[in-house]
Formats: sequence, structure tokens, C-alpha cells
Amino acid sequence: MKRTLMLKNRELLDFEVDLATDEIRVLDGPEAGDALLFSLGFGDGSDRDAFVADIVRGRCLSPNREDLEQILAAFGARSSLELVFRGHGLSLIDRLWYRAPGATERWEDINFFDNEWDDAYRSFVLTRDCKGLASCSPDVPDVTTGGHLRKAWERTEEGIHLLKEPLFKSGNDLEGALLGAELCRLFFGQDAFQPLNIVERFGARLAASPLMLGRDEELVQRSRLFAMGGFSLSEAEALLGFASPRSLVDAMSRVGVADASEHVAKMFAFKALALLADIHSGNFGVIRNAETGACRAAPPFDYDRAFGFPYEGFPLEAICSDPTFALFLCAKEFSDLEPSWDWEWYDPQVLDGFEDRIVQAYASFSDLPPNFGRIVAQFFVMQRDYLNKTASVRMSP
Repeated sequence: MKRTLMLKNRELLDFEVDLATDEIRVLDGPEAGDALLFSLGFGDGSDRDAFVADIVRGRCLSPNREDLEQILAAFGARSSLELVFRGHGLSLIDRLWYRAPGATERWEDINFFDNEWDDAYRSFVLTRDCKGLASCSPDVPDVTTGGHLRKAWERTEEGIHLLKEPLFKSGNDLEGALLGAELCRLFFGQDAFQPLNIVERFGARLAASPLMLGRDEELVQRSRLFAMGGFSLSEAEALLGFASPRSLVDAMSRVGVADASEHVAKMFAFKALALLADIHSGNFGVIRNAETGACRAAPPFDYDRAFGFPYEGFPLEAICSDPTFALFLCAKEFSDLEPSWDWEWYDPQVLDGFEDRIVQAYASFSDLPPNFGRIVAQFFVMQRDYLNKTASVRMSP
């Protein structure tokens, strides 16, 4: 199956997908020396096919998504890659899409900002009636949205929001996500953090986050971010695992983010304080203006598993009955703050009393261990002390 990768109405390159094997290879382009394509991460050389394949596969439902098999079966698709190619590969996070050979569609005719999409998809997914998806159009933003939890996009008069089910059936982790959003606001400011609210749809409580991008903006993530910064594929593959958080500062600085060191310090401080082990290459990036090319850092936008819910299936009782194990987890996962980062922005007083907010948040949940909130608050205080010491090294006269 052949497609042309488009950036709005510009043809970037032609590629081919073997849906039997999911193999992806570039057929034509980019030309050597094409400055625009290189700036977008699609440089020439031996890395080209692999970078394009990473981007194409990244525009698919996650192989870890809990309802993936039901969705594919309803559409009669063999893979998430095949499902995307039933439509235009459109997304709400960038301006890339696929055009079939001989087709004449324009961006203005098909993008999700100016055109409707099949809202029935949302109701079938969130009510777990996946068989009903057979009557839906697969050309919806959901099929290019990653992540393992059940989720769906919703457009109302208030704007476009991503609705997401909680990790645990009890929904207790929604409270942790709300705490994560609140903490993120303290670090990044009222106008720069990603808000989160709880809504009810079809009798269930869901997390709702507004689309974080303006109409002319895109979110650049994963290997594309490092490619835009001039890293080779082998370098990018090593860096995507967060082996060196300094590399993220480097990549963001190379694409023009002026306050990269400050931003990375905020992001990793937030990760440590929220006990958030789930920040990975799909949960960070830069926001790029698709018209001007200007880039700014994107704040954390995934609060799943924050404040006491580190791993799916991890027994919460174990945290409360044996806090030593959880303390070891904290030490292992959250020991990567560096005094060399920019800490001039940090005000320790902004976190005063937040541990009381944590205890209060979990006080009303009868299905949690009674000391759960207190234990999580203790972990928060431990990480806050660690943050204060790290920041004070740079801030000392």
C-alpha cells in the first residue's frame, strides 16, 4: 500500500507499507539538502527509512491498548497500522497526514479542526460496545492516538477534549491525576500547564483534558524531536530511554527552546514529587508553530498513575504495609535531578502544605487502606526534601 506523507498541502515523501508484515520503506524523497524536510526530522541518509517508520507506527493505537483487539475486530482490520490506512492518518496533534496515489484531497477538506468526525466512535468505545464500531467511520482522531487506556476525543461548544478512563475500576487514581494537575500548575503556572477535570459520561467518571495545541501548532515527540535536533537514529534510540536527561535539554535547545534547562528541571521535579514513573518518550515534547517553525516546550500532559498509583496491578496494601519497599522504589525511579540544571525559578515555599492536600484528597475513599494518603504524603515530603537539596546547590551563593 502506497501513500504520500503530507504536511498540510505540501508533499513530503512517498512511502510504502506491507500490511502483511507492517514493513515500511520510503519510496521517493526527501531530496538531499532539502532544508525544510531536514528541519522537520526527515533528513536523508541511512536513518531516513527508520525515522519515517517510527513516525508512521507512532500514529497508531498502542499495542498495549486494553481494547485493541475488540476495536480491530469490529473494523475487520488485521493491525492498528491497517486501521489508520482506512482513513487519512489524520491527528489532532500535528499537521501530517497520508494521501493515496491519485487522490486530490486538500488539508482544508479533511482536517479535524475544520471538519466533523464520527462522534459515534466515542460512545461505542466508552460504553465498551466495540461491536458497534463496525458502523463507524475509521477516519477519526482516535485511531492515531497512543496510550494503553480506553479513551476517546470529544468536541463540544467548550472545545476539543480527550476523555480517558481511570486505570483502576474504583477510579481512585483520578484523584491522583487531579493532584498531579494541581502540582503541575504550581510549577508551570496557570497559563502553561495542562488542565485536567473529571466529567461523567455514560454513567462513568472520566478524566477530561482539553486539546493543548492551537490551530497552527503541533506536538513534536519521540525520535522526530531528536532528529530535528540533529541526532542520528542510533543516538535517538539511546536517548529515548531517558538514559541521559541532559540530552533532552540538548535536543530542546537545538530546536530553539530558549528555557530548555529550566523546563526539564520543572518536568523532572514534577515527576519526582508526583511519584510519576510513567514519563516516557510519548509524554514529553515541544510545541511547534507549523507556520513559523518557532518551538516552545510542552508541559507534562499525562498524569496517569500520579501520587501513589505507580504500576497497574501493584497492590496498594503493600505500599501501606511495607513502606520500605515503596521508599526503595522512590529512590530507584526518582534520583535523576541534577544541580547543573537551571533552578533559579524554584521557590520551595510554593510546595508548603501540599502534603496536607494529599492526605485530604484520599481521606474520603473507603476502599483504600486507611493510611494510604498519609504514606503517599510521606513519600512526597521525602522527594521534596531531595528537590530542595538539589536546587539549593545551584542556588547557593
